Amino acid sequence: MTAAFSGALEALRDLLSGVPGLGWVTYAPYAFRPFVLVVVLALVVGPVSTIVNLRRLEFNAEAMVHSVFPGVVAAAVWWGTRMIIPGAAVAAVAATCALVAASRSKRENEAATAVVLATFFSIGVIISLRKGDMSGQLEALMFGRLMEMSDERLMQSLIVCALALAALALTWKEQVFVAHDRDGARVAGVRVLAVDIVINAAIGAVVVAASAAIGVLLVIGYVVVPGVGARLAAPSATRMSATASGIALVGALSGLALMNAPTARPVSPQAALALTVIAVSAVVGGWGLLRERMRGPVGEPAAAPAEPQGDEGTAVEGAALANPGGGERAAVEGAAALAPTDGEWSTDLAAASQSASASCRAPLGSPS
Repeated sequence: MTAAFSGALEALRDLLSGVPGLGWVTYAPYAFRPFVLVVVLALVVGPVSTIVNLRRLEFNAEAMVHSVFPGVVAAAVWWGTRMIIPGAAVAAVAATCALVAASRSKRENEAATAVVLATFFSIGVIISLRKGDMSGQLEALMFGRLMEMSDERLMQSLIVCALALAALALTWKEQVFVAHDRDGARVAGVRVLAVDIVINAAIGAVVVAASAAIGVLLVIGYVVVPGVGARLAAPSATRMSATASGIALVGALSGLALMNAPTARPVSPQAALALTVIAVSAVVGGWGLLRERMRGPVGEPAAAPAEPQGDEGTAVEGAALANPGGGERAAVEGAAALAPTDGEWSTDLAAASQSASASCRAPLGSPS
């Protein structure tokens, strides 16, 4: 199966080698494999990052990233690097069960999520130290080796990404419903437990697929950052997913281009990808904010006309009764005719003042 996949990958590389602008990724197999991986990851990261942002699952994503680490270490120590992705998948299944159980608690689940994170990550560190000094290999497992991607690991990553994308596509409407109104989704008959399992499994799939290439620590940027910029620029969940995929794709390709650029010092491929994804997300998010500011407030209702007070209101009502069917203009003209003028208001106020003064000067018992 691996041989057939290698042949198909080589045929695809030969096909794309004639496309203008892609020569920098098709000139060698070791450069083409990372290109294929980041393109497929971008397609999966879009919907995953969107739901993570809408449901505020960033801490769950961080916990999943650290929880996959013991599976990666155990596979690398006992079975070799070719088994990293299967080992990470086993750890991701266990972490998914733990995180789903923590999320269903009626109390705040941040403490339980933190316990899951610390427990799994510490197990990975203990396994690595148990086998002796593995500081160099530990760094490779935590930060990845993008240019050392083999055909077998690439095939495993693509299978995991395809499964995650299919699961999210089948439950997309339910995912968006739960993200906006969890209680309402439960009342409407949505199986919230199944939705929680799918999104946590999808997060784990992204981490597993990218663990060997980008590293289990830097992959958190792929899961969280694209959704942040997309939310500021996209008006709906579907467009937000497409925008997040675009951010991940443009950022990853920019990182690969930066890696191949002639520089005085070598550039880390994994760090280049992570930083360019952050930069592209910041640009897209800033453009979204600027667009909203330029539009200004939209859809505010017009201010209702002030209702007349006191005698003016009585005059308007009287005019309306005196002119039935005469229309709004007749009512307004009638109100103007009935309402006292400024001079009349002044005369009435002066007379009232004189009357009050005379009452105060009159002796007790005298007629007012």
